Amino acid sequence: MTGPFQLGTPQRFADFTDGLSNVIFVGEKQVHIDKHGRGSLDSSIYNGENSLAHGRGVLAGLTTDPRDDGPKFGSRHTGVVQFCFGDARVRPISVSIDPYTFELLGTRGHGKVIPDF
Repeated sequence: MTGPFQLGTPQRFADFTDGLSNVIFVGEKQVHIDKHGRGSLDSSIYNGENSLAHGRGVLAGLTTDPRDDGPKFGSRHTGVVQFCFGDARVRPISVSIDPYTFELLGTRGHGKVIPDF
């Protein structure tokens, strides 16, 4: 399965055969509460030297633990993380989402039905 963005490979809306409303484009990134603005996980998004500063993958998972050091999607919201889908809709996703369902949301053109989440 393939994510919405690939380095050096531009994507057209037509490449999202499962529909833009079924693909996550952007999500809140997890940063350890004591490391805001420091280190590789929270450096500038415009500094392309470290992909962990601006990139996350759905296989890394979600967390709301403010002390989690992993390169995950994360939030200070209770039990959810906010995501923007390809149709520009913003929606919270529970940190208890089934990992396979979350993986489907992070890929384009898989041709599978996404379960309710």
